[in-house]
Amino acid sequence: MSRMLIEAEKIVIKIQDMVKGVFFKNVITLQMGSILGTLTQAVAGICIARILQPELFGIYALAFSLASLFGIFMATGVGDGITSIVAGAYARGDKETIADALGFLLKIASIIGIVVMLVLISLPLLSNLLYHRYDIGLFAAIVIMASIISNLLFSVSQVAFQAERKIGVATFFIFLDLLVRWGLSLLLVFSGYKILGAAIGHLVGAIIIFSIVGFSWNRLLSADSLFPKLGQVIRSAIAVSWKRFIRYSFWVALDRNMATLFSFLPISMAGIYFISSDVAFYKIPFGFTNLALSLLGPVSVMLNIEFPRLREESLSKMRSSFLNVTFYSILFSAFLVVCAAIISPIAFKILYGESFMPSVKYVYGFIIYGVFNGLGIGLGPMWRAINKVKVSILINTVVLAIGVPMGLYLLKHYGIWGGVVMVTAWFAISHLVSFIYLYRYLSSRS
Repeated sequence: MSRMLIEAEKIVIKIQDMVKGVFFKNVITLQMGSILGTLTQAVAGICIARILQPELFGIYALAFSLASLFGIFMATGVGDGITSIVAGAYARGDKETIADALGFLLKIASIIGIVVMLVLISLPLLSNLLYHRYDIGLFAAIVIMASIISNLLFSVSQVAFQAERKIGVATFFIFLDLLVRWGLSLLLVFSGYKILGAAIGHLVGAIIIFSIVGFSWNRLLSADSLFPKLGQVIRSAIAVSWKRFIRYSFWVALDRNMATLFSFLPISMAGIYFISSDVAFYKIPFGFTNLALSLLGPVSVMLNIEFPRLREESLSKMRSSFLNVTFYSILFSAFLVVCAAIISPIAFKILYGESFMPSVKYVYGFIIYGVFNGLGIGLGPMWRAINKVKVSILINTVVLAIGVPMGLYLLKHYGIWGGVVMVTAWFAISHLVSFIYLYRYLSSRS
């Protein structure tokens, strides 16, 4: 009994030390912003679903999923790679590298944005080929234009604020971005513009946030900050060689975009075989589960800063932090998805209405998916911290190479339940293999 009390006391002390830490406080700050942002998206999404009803909401889901898939060509994951570089440079006090890295991010985002804009004309043709509707591609193209604008100053500012530990400022802008874009989308849908209004709302919102970030950048940086003024970032974007950071950031971006494929490919694939209402019945429970899991998002964001910092101190500390985060993330994700499943019958009836009740049973099917999702919270940041993203890409490529044909078979023959099994298998295999590799790698070097 005394031994158990001693162990319990050690656990309590460990938790108290963790709560007092800067990392924990930053996570809490991001968590509060995430909760507000999640509520904003949830309220807007629920209202849009109720207004559009299953058939139109299925088309809406396909358009936004297609936009997200097409977004992988914008290399949105470059920001994650630059975050690790900037965090390391900030820890060393390397002002020049910080300026060059932020300039590089702005340069790459601008170049890729221009290229993507030129090929958007192909989206209506692609959507007609897949779903026999041109308008889905048109809606997706508008959303992608919004993403291009968001990928400029907003993404650069997030890297700067997070690395400088201005977590409150970063969180405020994340919430403001979500509030403006989703608020305008809901307003236009409610005004009768339907799916077109939802897409245009994101575009107008992105332009507004772009302007706000541009005007407020210099005012939010302290006088002795290691981070450059906006003008210097723009000059660095012009002068910096694209070769300097491309090798590392390219692989990080590719790894991040693989994660995007895992999240949005299922809905796009479902549209090939499902009628639009069935797409909605698949999208709603999948999104409801991910809505609960989004509460873990801030942890992953902070690990992009924390793991590079711990790497500079000690590999053993980084390994210990990785294992602790993974363990608690699995427990918390399991708790979240079970709670989501329990409340889903009441929540769907109240929030979405009777027309969406046939989709409730699929929430229970996503419980196992949710647990394995928790296993992956620390994977991305750790791959980047140890510069092994190529291994992650290889693992996910193999999973998708096998999983996509398998998924198409499951969707065609088993409908929505086949889609649930497909998603669960993808995430379970990818995260298990990745965790085992990282555990062995870190153990051999600690």
